[in-house]
Amino acid sequence: MELDIQLEKYLEDYIKIQNSFDFISLGGSLPLMIYGKIPFRKIKDFDIISTQYIDKNEIIYKAFNKMPPTFPMRGNHITHNRHKFDLYINPNATYDFIFFEGYNLRLSPIEEILFHKSYHLHKKKTVEDFKTLVNNI
Repeated sequence: MELDIQLEKYLEDYIKIQNSFDFISLGGSLPLMIYGKIPFRKIKDFDIISTQYIDKNEIIYKAFNKMPPTFPMRGNHITHNRHKFDLYINPNATYDFIFFEGYNLRLSPIEEILFHKSYHLHKKKTVEDFKTLVNNI
């Protein structure tokens, strides 16, 4: 598979985060795409999962060697190079190492992703993901 340039750029930024923090992994729809459970689509954001509390400013500083903004960042969003990362804290999260297109990624297991996605069935994208999963069983 040839990587979409947008996905490749996102992965490059995510790897900087993953390599800076050994307790952060990738969750959400992208791992389902990588596992081959749903088709690849345009990426709007990456869900990053941390097993411990971490300040978003620390991620920006340590992963991207960039001073954080002087104004407070609201919500759970981190933006770098126009790439949006949503940060979730889950002390019980686990991960698997998956080698994908030259990247060694820490990905949330399918079961954990589906458990957490089940709380978002009011979102059209999540409903579409679940329909695809059910049709592929």
